[in-house]
Amino acid sequence: MLIRRKISPLLTVAVLLTGLPACVNLKPTLSQGFSYTLGPVEETIVPDSLAGAAAIYILRPQVPTYLESDRLSYRLASGEVKHLSGARWAEPLAAGIARALSLYLAESGLAAGAAYYPWPNTVADASQLAVYFQRFGATASGEVRIVARWELRPADGQTIDGLYVSDALAWSMDAPDSLVAAYNQVLRALVHEIRQQVAGTAE
Repeated sequence: MLIRRKISPLLTVAVLLTGLPACVNLKPTLSQGFSYTLGPVEETIVPDSLAGAAAIYILRPQVPTYLESDRLSYRLASGEVKHLSGARWAEPLAAGIARALSLYLAESGLAAGAAYYPWPNTVADASQLAVYFQRFGATASGEVRIVARWELRPADGQTIDGLYVSDALAWSMDAPDSLVAAYNQVLRALVHEIRQQVAGTAE
């Protein structure tokens, strides 16, 4: 014999509520993440003497594969890679480096403006700047150092190249902006060295 019992609506609600996870937090929380870009924030001043300067196209900068993540990172003495909590690049690192180099090239007086990766090169006789970063990073001990091999390849001339080894710069693990500032300082110094070597070759 089938017996049907009427279930109270209140009992039904109680059963459903007990099935929900106890740790559900319905209160929204604000994200504590920060996004960073390379290059000067202030307006880049281009010298008047650059009118008609040769065009330069910046090829895709080559960085160590482990840096292709969107997170700011550093290395331990053991070689282990760690990421800074809540700190990310606002754009792919290679694209950010190329854009920053183009601004520092204009600032240095080497080029009035430089097209750069990932945008196409639209000037047929533009020189090409290739940069290969053997080291581009920070350590847990608070040091930033960059080692880069670079080549400037004129459309109708001899290639100029060099190896740039930066001075050791300091950064603080609890201040991601100090790491970004150190990278900017080194990229500016790299462009300055390229400019000096190009000027020395022209003499």
